[in-house]
Amino acid sequence: MDIPSLNENQFAVGRAALATGNVLRNDGEIFKAGENINELYEVFESYDDAIEFSLQKIKNNPEIECWIADSKGNHVITFDKNGERKF
Repeated sequence: MDIPSLNENQFAVGRAALATGNVLRNDGEIFKAGENINELYEVFESYDDAIEFSLQKIKNNPEIECWIADSKGNHVITFDKNGERKF
């Protein structure tokens, strides 16, 4: 997974449209190939802050999903309006 450069123990939150899977920039518009990867993610100093942000974004817009990646680029968890998504 491509993520911005993170310090150890930082987490990145990305978003996508739930119905289509289109990846969204921070401004809510669809991300297009070649655009700056930093426009896709919000970066947090703690896992708890990343979760709180994700859940609030989904509460404000139930038509999105949010995923969290760690500093090594590993997928950690994904949430949507129904809670944690299992893969």
